[in-house]
Amino acid sequence: MDWKNLNADVNKILNTHYTSGRSGRKINKIIIHYNAGDLTVEGCYSVWQNRPASAHYQVESSGRIGQLVWDSDTAWHASNWEANCSSIGIEHANKEGGYISEACLDAGAHLVAALCKYYGLGRPQWKVNVFPHNHFAATSCPGRLQDEQRDAYMQKAQQWYDQMMNGAESPSTPSTGNSNKKSSEEVAREVVAGKWGNGADRKNRLTSAGYNYDVVQAKVDEKLYGSKPGKSNEAIAKEVIAGNWGNGADRKARLTAAGYNYDAIQSIVNSLCK
Repeated sequence: MDWKNLNADVNKILNTHYTSGRSGRKINKIIIHYNAGDLTVEGCYSVWQNRPASAHYQVESSGRIGQLVWDSDTAWHASNWEANCSSIGIEHANKEGGYISEACLDAGAHLVAALCKYYGLGRPQWKVNVFPHNHFAATSCPGRLQDEQRDAYMQKAQQWYDQMMNGAESPSTPSTGNSNKKSSEEVAREVVAGKWGNGADRKNRLTSAGYNYDVVQAKVDEKLYGSKPGKSNEAIAKEVIAGNWGNGADRKARLTAAGYNYDAIQSIVNSLCK
């Protein structure tokens, strides 16, 4: 990606489902989305050939960025015509549960920073010049980018913007203020290896160390059991403790029927009830 000139890694420009020009409006904001799936640039192009929707950019889980509608044209992404005409729409690929990969999050945040600089929008700020799709429509989009991953996304966008405004268009990585901090993926592997404890102790230790517990735990669940979209085993365990899943054989049958790993959840329940 050429951040300075906004040249994407690949151009796959749509021939339908967008509007030429901006209807006289100026770009004044960025709207972020998620795919509700782990799509590639080519995958988005294929979907939007038949579905009356589009966005300017797609960020893949690998961090690869593709342009599908030119910035000078209006993409159909915000569910709001005025917002469409005055915004850039960025789609993000996501994993189960609506979580964005580390590479996708970083690349998307870098793109936000580059767009803010290029169009003179100022430093990226949530609901000032960077908005979630659900600000304009009743939707779950942009997944976890509207809650658990929002702060990390915006922090990186601001770090990239600050570095770019200081003349560093594409440094190797944005400054985090803690060069020893590990990625959520690395920490999840350590959790699996037993280095961060269990239950409330694990949550306290991860939070104290500056990590997003929900993001790390989702990755742990995916590694160990295969995560259930929308809820982690930890969340289901808390529901079990609250009495939402019955007891004994009935609990096991209901959890199994719902597609959850009974043994894994019961193990968490036991650790939380000590």
